[in-house]
Amino acid sequence: MSAESAGHIITVHSGKGGCGKTLFAINLAISLMRESKGKVLLLDMGLPLPGDIAQLIGLDKPKAIADLIPLLGRLQPALVKGYFTHHASGIDVLVAINESFQSRLINEGHVNRIMNLVRGAYNYVVVDTPTDLDPVNIEIFDNSDVIAMLVTPDMLSVTRTKRKLEYLQSLHFAREIFRLVANRVSGKSLVSPEMIERSLNLPLSVQIPEDGDAISMSMSMASPLVLMDGRHPITRAIDGTSQMLHEQLRADFRRLGAVARQQRGAPTPELRAAAGPVPASGGAVVVPISGERSAEEKFLDLKVRIHRRLVDELKVMKSDLVSQDPAKVQEVRQKAELKIIALLDEELKGLSASREQRKELVKEIMDEALGLGALEDMLADPDITEIMVNRIDQVYVERKGKIVLSKARFLSNEQLRGVIERIVAPLGRRIDEKSPMVDARLSDGSRVNAIIPPLALGGPCLTIRKFPKKRLKVDDLVQYNTLTKQMSELLAAAVRARQNLVISGGTGSGKTTLLNILSSFIPSDERIVTVEDSAELQLPQDHVVRLESRPPNIEGEGAITIRDLVRNCLRMRPDRIVVGECRRGEALDMLQAMNTGHDGSLTTVHANTPRDALSRLETMSLMAGLDLPSKAIRDQIASAIQIVVQQSRLADGSRKITHISEVTGQEGNIFTMSDIFIYKQTGMSPDGKVLGQFVPTGIVPKFVEKLQQRGIIIPREIFLIQTA
Repeated sequence: MSAESAGHIITVHSGKGGCGKTLFAINLAISLMRESKGKVLLLDMGLPLPGDIAQLIGLDKPKAIADLIPLLGRLQPALVKGYFTHHASGIDVLVAINESFQSRLINEGHVNRIMNLVRGAYNYVVVDTPTDLDPVNIEIFDNSDVIAMLVTPDMLSVTRTKRKLEYLQSLHFAREIFRLVANRVSGKSLVSPEMIERSLNLPLSVQIPEDGDAISMSMSMASPLVLMDGRHPITRAIDGTSQMLHEQLRADFRRLGAVARQQRGAPTPELRAAAGPVPASGGAVVVPISGERSAEEKFLDLKVRIHRRLVDELKVMKSDLVSQDPAKVQEVRQKAELKIIALLDEELKGLSASREQRKELVKEIMDEALGLGALEDMLADPDITEIMVNRIDQVYVERKGKIVLSKARFLSNEQLRGVIERIVAPLGRRIDEKSPMVDARLSDGSRVNAIIPPLALGGPCLTIRKFPKKRLKVDDLVQYNTLTKQMSELLAAAVRARQNLVISGGTGSGKTTLLNILSSFIPSDERIVTVEDSAELQLPQDHVVRLESRPPNIEGEGAITIRDLVRNCLRMRPDRIVVGECRRGEALDMLQAMNTGHDGSLTTVHANTPRDALSRLETMSLMAGLDLPSKAIRDQIASAIQIVVQQSRLADGSRKITHISEVTGQEGNIFTMSDIFIYKQTGMSPDGKVLGQFVPTGIVPKFVEKLQQRGIIIPREIFLIQTA
C-alpha cells in the first residue's frame, strides 16, 4: 500500500442511537483491512459508558485509552501497536474505557494525543463515536479525514441527522468530509433514499439493505457479517463503502488533509463546552431536560454581559460615539478594546480560546458597542449592495442582485436603535417618537432610511443602499452588460451637447449610479450644482456645489426642502443643475430651469416606462400648488425634456437600460416619443439568467443634427437595425 494513503481517520457517527452505527464501524474496519491490505485500528470511543464493540466481536476487556493515560507522554507511533488488542480478523482494537468510572479520566487532550499516535501507526483508523456531541467527540471530528453519518429511513433519524449536520457546519466543518450512509434500506421504508438526500442536502454514498435475521445471527455469534458471508448484500454494500473510501482518500489525500487541518483550527472544545447543546434545524435550539441553556443563548449572554459592563464601566457617552472628531472616536475605541479583552478573560473563567477566536469575539463586541453591530461585516462585503433590517432577528441582504436572508442579528431593539442614532446624529438629524423616520447617509455615501415604532410595528427597521467603494465608470456598465458601447457614446454625447435628460426606473434599478456616471460627462469648465435629499453623487469635476435638504428641528421648524434648494440654486449662476430625484413640486421648478437657459440638466424619477416618467413629472408639477392648467405643464415637459433613459432591474437581479427614448413633442394631450435603443428579452437560461440583446430601432434622433452643429459627430451606423 502506498504511503500517500496512510494514516486516515474515518469516524462513524449517527443522529440518534439504534441506527446500527457500531456494527457498521466493525464491518467497515475489517473490510478496509482487506481492501487496502494495510493496518487498521478499530477505536471504540464509547463514553461515558463502555461501548459495545468488545462484546460484538468476542473480546474480553481489550486495551483501553484510560489504561494508557500515564504512558501518553512518552509513547511513539512505532511502539504504540504493542499496547492495543489484536483481533482474529486481523484488525487491532482499542476502546476508550472498560469501566464506567474511567470516563472521568479522559479529556480532549488525551484524545488528541491518541489520534496523533494512531494516525502515524495505522493506515486506517475507524472510530465508533457515541451519539452525544460533547467536547471529546468534537475533538475526534477535528482529527477526522472523513465522517460517515449513518441514517436510517425514518423521520426521527433524518431530523436528528439534519440537526447534527447543521450544528457541525456551524462549527466550520466542511461539507466535503461528510459521507452519508443509509442503513436498513428496504422497499417497505416510509422514507426513500431520495427523500433522505433532499432533506439532508447531501448525496448518499452507500445504501445498506435491511436484513434483521442476518444481523441478529452475527450479533449472537459475535462474528462480523463480512467474515460470515462474503456474498451477502450487506457485506457487498460495506465492501463497496470501503473501496469507495479507500479510492477517494488515496486520490484526495492532499485536499482532505487540508480540510482536516483547517478544521483543527476551529473553536476549542472548552469554548464549545461552555456554549451548550446541539442546535436543532431551522435555527432553533434543543434544550435538554436538565435545563441546560442552549449554545445560542450562552453565546448571546456572553456578548450581552460584556457589552453592558463595557458601557457601564467606561461610561461611554453618546456624544463620544457619534462624534465626528476622529481622535476622540479612536480614543474611545482603544479604551473599549482594552476593556473588552479584560472582561473576556474574566467571563471565560480560564477556558482556553485561540488568539483568532478571541480576536473575533473582541471584534463582534466592539462592533455592537461602538460600531454598527451585525452590519459591519455586511458593509465591508463588496458583493452586498443593500441591507434590509426588518427586525432584530431578520436581516436580508441583496447579494449580486439576489435578495437572501442573512444569519446576522442584533442583540435587542435598543442596540438597533443605538446603531440608527449613531448613523443620523453626526448629520444633525434625529429619530424619536415625534420624528419616527429619517433619511441619512453613511460616511462613504451609502443611503440610509430608518423608521421606528410606533410606525414600525415589529421594532426599528433600517435600510441601507450601499455606495460602491469604487466609483463606477461607463465602461464598467458596458462590462456588466447594462448597456452597449454605442448606447454609452450616444448618452455621453447628449450630455456634452446640453440635452436635458431624465433617468427613469424603479426602486433599486440603479438610477442614482447611472446619474452619477452621466453627470461625469459634463465638461469640467462648467459650474454644476447638485441638489439631493441625502448627498450621494460624487462628481469628478472640481467646479461642483453640493446642496442637501434639511429636515425640521425638534420644534418642527427649520426644514429646507428640495424645492427650496432648486429655487435657490437658480441664483447661484449654475451651468448645470443635477437633482438627485424629483419626488414632489420641485419637478415644476426643475422644468422651468430647463426652459430658462439651464439646459443640460439631469434628474431621476420613479417610473416603470419612459412615457410613465413624463406622466409622473406632470403629476409632481401639479403638486407645486400653483393651479397651472395641465396643458401648460405638458407644454413645459415637452419643450424641456429631450431624452428619457429607462433603467430596470430584471428578474435575475441584473440591471439594464431598457429604453433610450427621445421626446418629440405632443399630439393633443399625448406626449410623442421615439425609442432609439431598446433591450429585447428573449428568454431565460437554465441557470435563471435573463437572455436578450440591446437593439437600435432604426430611428435617428432629431437631436443628432444639433450635436453635429456643436461639432459632436455620432456615426449614423449605430442607429441601423442589424440584419442577420
